[in-house]
Amino acid sequence: MRVLALLCLISLTAQAEKPSVKKWMTPLALGIASGITYNPFAKQIQSNIVAPGKLTPLDGYIQYGPAALYVGLNIAKFKSTEAAFDQAGVFLIGTGIYAATTYGLKAAITEPRPDGSAKTFSSGHTATAFFGATVLAHEYMDTHPELVIAGYTLAAATGALRIANNKHWVTDVLMGSAIGIASAELAYILYPKVRTHWQKLNRFTLTPQVSPAYYGASVTVGF
Repeated sequence: MRVLALLCLISLTAQAEKPSVKKWMTPLALGIASGITYNPFAKQIQSNIVAPGKLTPLDGYIQYGPAALYVGLNIAKFKSTEAAFDQAGVFLIGTGIYAATTYGLKAAITEPRPDGSAKTFSSGHTATAFFGATVLAHEYMDTHPELVIAGYTLAAATGALRIANNKHWVTDVLMGSAIGIASAELAYILYPKVRTHWQKLNRFTLTPQVSPAYYGASVTVGF
């Protein structure tokens, strides 16, 4: 099943648009690394290094850090590369992709976590964190690179703490980060097509309206 997950990730990379191949190299490399570390020897090394028990509950919170930075920047009306509605669309599609992928793998793969509980593969916390960091990088790398660095730092810390807390093996965290990044990249490819098709099918438009006094939106539906 883990091999199947890796093959799916490679397939996504192969189907990516040629001008964007470079952005898919990182999730592909992480997926391959996940496959390499899926062996009893790697698990034994981790078990010898990581102390039993839970170190801190911090990973449950900082997984949302990159996404919180992304939303906070939008609320603060920092300059970005997409309109607010488009950003929300990308975010929702990407979230759906990584959530369905991670929960699907957890349902299909029943291997135990380091602490003995079930559903270790892959790390949903890490996928959440790296998805948020990648979306943040797409929108604010040119204008606020320091915040993008902060986003990826939080994502890496999330993965490290999942290992330190005995909730995931290294292979789980590597695949979770690959899924998070790949989901963001795929969302940016799919969203324009989804929006165009939806508007043609339903003649539906939603325009956000933001002013110092209120937040709202106007809706137009054609018949």
